[in-house]
Amino acid sequence: MQNGRIGIKKQETDYTEKRQYVGNIIIAVLTERISVKKGLLLFPKGCEDPSINAAWHALCHYEADEDIKAKDIEFNNQQVELLEMIAFAFKDGNPLPQNIIDAYEPFYHNTPVSYEKGIRGFLKSLLRFINF
Repeated sequence: MQNGRIGIKKQETDYTEKRQYVGNIIIAVLTERISVKKGLLLFPKGCEDPSINAAWHALCHYEADEDIKAKDIEFNNQQVELLEMIAFAFKDGNPLPQNIIDAYEPFYHNTPVSYEKGIRGFLKSLLRFINF
């Protein structure tokens, strides 16, 4: 104990259940049980896990690159393989490899999954989806 303070280690947030949930969303999208748009809307809101944010962006890119995937089967296969890898990592609640997180980090400021709850978060997400 120094200066009357006990060293308290900051507890890390456990994202295991949220990752498993997101993994199931990705599998549902890949098996065409739900649309990509619905899958994106089902992601947990207010989650600050970099792995989940990267997964959200990977799914966005999967939908946004529809025209490229139609012309380039190899590109399509790479995107599907990435989403499968994410889903399998999340099956056990594991985080994504750092290189994948780093690849999507530049996009994190636009991630609706990080919006806060309440009316303010609702307005931010609404404005994001109607492209204001």
